[in-house]
Amino acid sequence: MEVVPKRARKILLCATGAYHAYTLPRIILQLLHHFADDVQVVLSRAAARIVSTYAVEVASRHKVFIEMDDTVEHVFVPHIELTRDVDLVLVYPASVSILGKVANGIADELVSALIIAAEVPVIFMPIANPAMNDHPAVVRNVATLRDDGYTVLPPLPAMEVATREGMAEFTGPFPIPTLLMQMRAALGATAGAGHARRG
Repeated sequence: MEVVPKRARKILLCATGAYHAYTLPRIILQLLHHFADDVQVVLSRAAARIVSTYAVEVASRHKVFIEMDDTVEHVFVPHIELTRDVDLVLVYPASVSILGKVANGIADELVSALIIAAEVPVIFMPIANPAMNDHPAVVRNVATLRDDGYTVLPPLPAMEVATREGMAEFTGPFPIPTLLMQMRAALGATAGAGHARRG
């Protein structure tokens, strides 16, 4: 008998100000396809500067919450109410700042406040510069979070945006193969090929 993977009814996706926040619209669609029937998104202020709030709302079909006083119909205290009807909270990308805030009980903005208030499982997916991840304070904070019962996954390997370190290991196929073929063909095309025809 085939085992059907368990799906979540609804999850809360909290994104903080790591570079990978730009991938959120695609991540939301992948979550909807593979795991959850519904995804509500909360952005930190830093994340909202990296990714379009509108794009996130289009992908999730929900208003995006950013501030503690953001309200919509039936949601007046978001750091409490947003976690009430979800199966879990996913923090992706999780910056070192959010790891430190939650580990030390600092609830000074919406993301940290709702994580601290949440009574459902919370999973952190850290993404940061390796030097930051290896800092003793960050290591202590991760250990504290795990001791407190949270799930903190190993940092996601990624190219270092600031220095371009790891570019050689940035493997995987180009996401749109036909586009790559056309761009390469355009480089080798005869003069005028691919240009608008002008009189």
